[in-house]
Amino acid sequence: MEDSPETIVALATPPGEGGVAMIRMSGPLSPQILKQLFQRKSSLKNWDSHRLYYGSLVEGNGVLLDEGLAVWMKAPHSFTGEEVVEFHIHGGPLIARKILKAICNLGARSAQAGEFSQRAFLNGKMDLTQAEAIADMIAAHSEQALKLAQAQWQGELSKPVLKLKNDLLEALVHLEAAIDFPEEEIDPEPPPALVQLMESSIGQINQWLSDYEMGRMIREGLVVVLIGKPNVGKSSLLNQLVKEDAAIVHEQPGTTRDAIEKNIQLGGVSVRLVDTAGIREAKETIEQEGIARSHRWLDRADLVLALFDLSTPLQKEDYEIASLASKKNSLFILNKTDLSPQWREEALVSYCSRPPLRISSKTGHCVGDLEKYIPQLFGIKSWENTQYAWINQLRHKEALESGRASLTASLNGLLQKHSPEFVAAGILAAAHYLGEIMGEMTHENILENIFGRFCIGK
Repeated sequence: MEDSPETIVALATPPGEGGVAMIRMSGPLSPQILKQLFQRKSSLKNWDSHRLYYGSLVEGNGVLLDEGLAVWMKAPHSFTGEEVVEFHIHGGPLIARKILKAICNLGARSAQAGEFSQRAFLNGKMDLTQAEAIADMIAAHSEQALKLAQAQWQGELSKPVLKLKNDLLEALVHLEAAIDFPEEEIDPEPPPALVQLMESSIGQINQWLSDYEMGRMIREGLVVVLIGKPNVGKSSLLNQLVKEDAAIVHEQPGTTRDAIEKNIQLGGVSVRLVDTAGIREAKETIEQEGIARSHRWLDRADLVLALFDLSTPLQKEDYEIASLASKKNSLFILNKTDLSPQWREEALVSYCSRPPLRISSKTGHCVGDLEKYIPQLFGIKSWENTQYAWINQLRHKEALESGRASLTASLNGLLQKHSPEFVAAGILAAAHYLGEIMGEMTHENILENIFGRFCIGK
């Protein structure tokens, strides 16, 4: 491990007022700056690593900045693998700014977003999937998302990927022997063990890829969009689900002019509920824009809840909405069961991909059933019994797809008795793509995109 050329510093706790703030510093100048800025209250001469010391932070001109605690984590036994110093100070924004300025005056510079984690990755303290998991743990808004991120942080994704990669590299031994020692007359028939390994490897990759959409939804949360004609009860249902008066409910049609977004937890998963403007032919420009936004939300939806009013006869707009919803992953909601029904659900059966649910958004009748049903539609509960972290990043998916394509071509070449060089090249390429998932061979732009979404100070 080599020291980075620059020493970086940042506030590692959220900005604003609080009981305690923490300033983190990493790089070769960290110990020097610590000794220049921090005056310990004890008479100890040596600095023990990973030990908190009480003292004062004082500028070179003798001006007291604050009193607090300092800890020096000596390389390579730190988060970044470098010399790391942390100051635990009073949580006032002005105090933090003054101390950060003093540290920069002594030779450090302000850290960029995710730069501490990026240095930890570059110094071999974690692989890239674990670095991504840190950001996901911080950003997690649901129990399931947190569990998935923690499993990934503990290596439940990188361990099986690394094992598969190493198995493929070991499989190259026979092929390399055939290439390097043709005079040995190695059996030209494909070794059954090699064929079996490649087939099982493709099967494992297929399994990971089949889990991607679930992993993505757990990590990012579900987008559930409510659509229907005006006054069908969308806003009332939103209020029932979020357990507050988030949307205006009025008998006048067209009350909702813009999308209303609210986050809730269903089955341990974060769900973004979106109440959209009622879809109909609108004359006013503002309502037309609201309806246009409703259509845009439809394109983003993981699930569409299409609402229909049982208490009034079906109209042209209802069938248009049913047609729109039928093209998406949708659930038809037959609302206002507290009133006398004017039509039967068979009228929409040709549009439904699953049985509709009858509710009353006014009284709350069967809304609880809807709350339980939504996670079940995505099989969310099944994740609790898995033994590994699902892939959940687009770059994981793309690397696996490329690796599968290389392995498939290589296997076909092996069975068709192509040259061992061709088969070996495909296996080596697949191993390369698996290594990309863990960051063994990653373009600098990809690293910038990954660590750029981290918060400052992490």
